[in-house]
Amino acid sequence: MIIEKLKLKDIPELLELYKELTPYNNSINKSFEIYTEILKDEKYLLLVAKEDGKIVGSVLAVCCLLLALDGGRFLVVEDVIVKSEVRRSGIGKKLMKVIDKFAITNNCIYSILVSSEYRKSAHKFYENLGFTEEVRGFRKGYV
Repeated sequence: MIIEKLKLKDIPELLELYKELTPYNNSINKSFEIYTEILKDEKYLLLVAKEDGKIVGSVLAVCCLLLALDGGRFLVVEDVIVKSEVRRSGIGKKLMKVIDKFAITNNCIYSILVSSEYRKSAHKFYENLGFTEEVRGFRKGYV
């Protein structure tokens, strides 16, 4: 298995994997546009895990600045997904270890993520990686 930054040519395959996370049909053209912008910003990291050349997992991380703590930084982790048939094989853990290195390299103080309430096995996975529920997360949708 290899972990690498997403390549533009792999966007359609990643969008298929995202369908396991959410039923939303993403526009391939819009996704190319978005990822082209992401590539210009070193605060973003979108990784994919590949086995036999096929995407089996992915994660997005964004390093953000704080005005508090003298401009400290924190990491937002989103879109953590591993293909259902290969879960519990270490792929997610390996992706998250690369994200941890990205956070440390960018001097992040902490990382945050949200997970839907019903995803109990994902919660256990995050706890095993050192995430805690010492804070309560909220999300507000705009579309």
